[in-house]
Amino acid sequence: MKVYKAVIFLVLAILISLASTAVPVFAEESTQGADYAYTDLNSRVYLYSAKDESKKMFIIPQTYCVEILAEEDGWYRVKYAEDSGIYRAVYGWCREGEVTRTKTPLKKLYLQRTVTVIYHTDSPSSFLPSLGDIELTAAYYGAYEAGGDIYSYVLCGDKFGYIDWQIGDYEFNELPSAPTFTPSENNGPDTKLIVALVIVLVATISVGALYFATRKSRPSGKQ
Repeated sequence: MKVYKAVIFLVLAILISLASTAVPVFAEESTQGADYAYTDLNSRVYLYSAKDESKKMFIIPQTYCVEILAEEDGWYRVKYAEDSGIYRAVYGWCREGEVTRTKTPLKKLYLQRTVTVIYHTDSPSSFLPSLGDIELTAAYYGAYEAGGDIYSYVLCGDKFGYIDWQIGDYEFNELPSAPTFTPSENNGPDTKLIVALVIVLVATISVGALYFATRKSRPSGKQ
């Protein structure tokens, strides 16, 4: 009887040890960094406020990135920019097929460019001094096309809105020569997890078989 118990414990210990080496460590995987997607040169990728192509916010600057937060029905839920300086992060959606997903962030994730917004004030009267022109610095996010005209989506103070201004030329990121992301990295089956489940199943069956074997070997106690 003691020999059977020793065998059970030995088999169980070996199988548990194997399972522990096969199970993936999810805490470590979660620290590998965020997923990003970038826009190509000569692209015209809009950030939308909702999963609706009529809800355009602005065109994401070419060769710059969005951080992917979720995937849904051919759309990416994304974040553009960070809470830093006069910039604030904005959240929205972009079409999955219009951007290139990457595991390696580009040199500059977001384009940072400021623009001066001038407010003209009217004089209250001919003999009272006016405030004159008021100049404020706004954070540029991207362009917006409407009726053949191009506007800019900016953050001025604590308000987002559009101004009649075009950014002109800006510095591009150097893009990867080959994709750094494949769908199998996220969507494929986890081989280690499958192996761990198989080991646990085998352990359960083995321990059960040994347990019933020891019960059968006991004397019945009947004369």
